[in-house]
Amino acid sequence: MRKALKLIHTSDVHLDSHGVEAMRDGFRSRAERAFAGVVDTALDESADMLLIAGDLFDNNRVDDSNIEFVYRQLSRVGRAECVVVMLPGNHDVHDERSVWNRFDFRDAGAHVYGLMEHAGDCVTFDQLGVRIWGRAMREHAPENYPLDDTPRRHEVYWNVGMAHGQVVEQRVLQGSSPITRDEIRGSGFDYLALGHIHVWENHSVGATSAYYCGSPVAHYAGANGGKVAVVTLCPNDGVSVESRQVSVWDQRAYDTEQEGYRGNGFPW
Repeated sequence: MRKALKLIHTSDVHLDSHGVEAMRDGFRSRAERAFAGVVDTALDESADMLLIAGDLFDNNRVDDSNIEFVYRQLSRVGRAECVVVMLPGNHDVHDERSVWNRFDFRDAGAHVYGLMEHAGDCVTFDQLGVRIWGRAMREHAPENYPLDDTPRRHEVYWNVGMAHGQVVEQRVLQGSSPITRDEIRGSGFDYLALGHIHVWENHSVGATSAYYCGSPVAHYAGANGGKVAVVTLCPNDGVSVESRQVSVWDQRAYDTEQEGYRGNGFPW
C-alpha cells in the first residue's frame, strides 16, 4: 500500500552571482535568500522530498560560487533525510556548455539526484514508494516536448513527473517546450511539478494534479510570486497542494533599483 508523503516543489530560482546585492544576512541576492527559504520550508514541513523543476541557475555561465551555495543549502535537507530531485530548465539547459557539467552530485550528497537524460530519466525510491520522471532539456525550442514518452504508470508507487515548459492547448504555433493539457491528462502522474512560469498556476487535468509553483523570488514575479508548493500525497485522500510564501514583493525597493536602468529586471 502507498504511504503518505510530503513534497516541496520549487522552480525558477535563477541563481546568479553577477549584479548581486551587498552581502546581507549572509546572502548576496534575493535569489539566494529565497532558495534558503525554500530549504527552510522543507525543514519546517518535515518534507520527504524537495523537487526543483528547472532554472535553479539563471544561465550556464554562472561562476562556481553559485554551485557551492547550492551544495551548502542542500546539505541542510540532507541532514533531515529529505531527498532532492533536480531537473534542468531553459536557462540552465543541459548541453555541452551546461552548468550541470560542473555540478558534482557526489559533492551535493547521496540524497541529491538529477534527471539529466534528454530522452527521459526516472528514479525510483523504494523506501518512499515513489517514482520521479523528467526529461532534461537540451534546447528550449518548439521541437522540445517535455512530456514526450512518459513511462507507463506504476500501480504500486506514487507517480510523480517533472516538466519545464509552457502549458498550451496544442503544440502547433504555441512557442517553445510546449506541454499540452491532453499530455497532462494522459501522463498517468499523480502529481506533475511544472517549471518555467514565475507565478502560481493550477493546470490539473483529469486524475493528474499539475501546478506551476512559481518562482520563490517574489522580485521576479510581482505580488503573485514568492511561493513554493507543499504537496501531500495521501493514500486515502489523494493529492492536495497548498502554497507557502517564502519571499514578498517590495514595490518601493524595486522602483528604486530600476531608476536609471533600462530593462525589466526579470530573468526571462
